[in-house]
Amino acid sequence: MASEAGAKKHMSYADMSSFFENMGMMLKAGITTGEAVDLLREESAGDSTGQTAVFSVMSKCMAEGSSFEDAMKETGAFDSYAVDMIRASEHTGRMETTLFHLSDYYRMEQSMKRTFVSAVRYPVILLLMVIAILAVMLKMVFPAFYGVYENLTGSLAASSFKYINISFALCRAALVVMIVLVVLILIGALLWKSGHAVVAKKFLRRFRSFRELFDNLDLYRFTSCFDMFISTGSMHDEALKKSLPIIEEGELRAKLEQCVSATESGSSFAQAACDVKLYDSINNRMLIPAERSGMLDSVLKKILEDLKDKNDQNISRISNTIEPLLTGFLMIAIGLMLISLMVPLIGIMNSMG
Repeated sequence: MASEAGAKKHMSYADMSSFFENMGMMLKAGITTGEAVDLLREESAGDSTGQTAVFSVMSKCMAEGSSFEDAMKETGAFDSYAVDMIRASEHTGRMETTLFHLSDYYRMEQSMKRTFVSAVRYPVILLLMVIAILAVMLKMVFPAFYGVYENLTGSLAASSFKYINISFALCRAALVVMIVLVVLILIGALLWKSGHAVVAKKFLRRFRSFRELFDNLDLYRFTSCFDMFISTGSMHDEALKKSLPIIEEGELRAKLEQCVSATESGSSFAQAACDVKLYDSINNRMLIPAERSGMLDSVLKKILEDLKDKNDQNISRISNTIEPLLTGFLMIAIGLMLISLMVPLIGIMNSMG
């Protein structure tokens, strides 16, 4: 049996999506949760992802009489969101529906994570290329030209070839800036991976594009959570309160708190969402008739699709903005360096002519 200590590591979004989908399909086929976990444990035996340890802990707990929710908590491999949703489904009897919703949710999270990583990877690679080129210029190119000019003019510092010194200083400054940028990106990535994403987000929110991206991502997560609670049979006001903890701070949190207060005063969720302008004008106008006709879950799914498209657009816009800027900076920097190196040479050739 795999070590149970290995089960304390969180599963990835992709693994959780696969797990919940497999559980949902087996429950749909009439297999109990305990039997389904045992089957997954047997199928995952010998893999290198650590899932065997997770399933082993869950199987042992459920064999001792623990619920599916308690078994998930015991592993420490699932986030609080998944555990809360399973708890709600056990009370409402909609386990199968919840499992498929969780599978879709974590698949979407994995998709957005992959898109975001891809958008960040290219600028980092480009920054490293800029650093490499600047380092070569400082280490090999400038010293070579510096020596040639010094031999030709006697004293480069006292000559009219001061351009090369200016270019040398600019090159060093640019190299320092590029290194600082790479270090900041790496620190941000480490903070994000170690569970301190709030710190990185606070810094990135100072920039409008990133602020819009994070706000839209938070709105997507809330809507997905709210839709899931609605699907498990929760009342709208109850689902709103249960979904609130997923948003920790910011303007969206304030809007949701206003919605909670409004629903407690007797307003419907749709009316409260329209009053605080939770979504854009088009989606807001769809909420009230959808709620009155009992089609709110269908409208929420359409809103989720719109939010996902906006997320992809925001990520693409950030990536398409950063890449040309870095490429342009690289071209301008290299061009200025070459000009600063060639101007003295042209002057020397003219004086010899």
